[in-house]
Amino acid sequence: MAKAAIFAALRHAPAQEPRPADGSVLAFMAATVVGIAMATGVALSMAAAGPEPLPAVVHYQIGNTPLTAPREWLRAPVAHAGRVEQLELIVDWPRHIPAARQNNAAGSRPFDGSVLISLAAADPLSAPTERLSRVYSRFLDPNGEHGPAGLVAYTFRAGSRYENERLFVTSEGFTTANGEAFFARCPDGERKDKPTNLCTTTLHIGMLDAVIRFSPNRLGDWPRLVDGVTRIVTAMIHKPRPPA
Repeated sequence: MAKAAIFAALRHAPAQEPRPADGSVLAFMAATVVGIAMATGVALSMAAAGPEPLPAVVHYQIGNTPLTAPREWLRAPVAHAGRVEQLELIVDWPRHIPAARQNNAAGSRPFDGSVLISLAAADPLSAPTERLSRVYSRFLDPNGEHGPAGLVAYTFRAGSRYENERLFVTSEGFTTANGEAFFARCPDGERKDKPTNLCTTTLHIGMLDAVIRFSPNRLGDWPRLVDGVTRIVTAMIHKPRPPA
């Protein structure tokens, strides 16, 4: 009975007159709905598109030299483009593709198919070839041996800072394409069989010094190596525009 009375009272209760809605409230609700819809659309579109891809090339400046480097050649990530003191590259030479594609091949040794290039502003007080007479000559055994591709091999004396290394220098009549002498420090004896022990040479290209590290297995191909690296770095350097 109690329930029936309650329902009857509700059925016969006087109807309340509808009040007109506040215009400001309606406007606020409409703006809110539109804002939510727009935000939802933007979020969905961003989720569908994913993050923007990184540019294929990065622009840098080393000293007074502006240059552009393919991002896939960067060995150590640089935080941002712009002025840097040094740039580390790794290139699968001579095919000029990312080195990791070949270095991951079955049976390959690290860096066998790649060249490491470290670019920095050229030392104005010391050309690369001057190090032969100013630095290396003090530590060398004067007795040289015939090496590959017109090179002469000299052994560093025991107890020197370059112990267990050999210096390969171009003999008379053998020079780089620009007429300079080529030289490279390479591991000697058991060290040369370790995959991370590489030969090192320095090239002067434009206003840059390019320190090149490569597998000792490539020493006999040094003329093509020097020419290839020079072409790669030269192509990266921005050429000054001719006056209008």
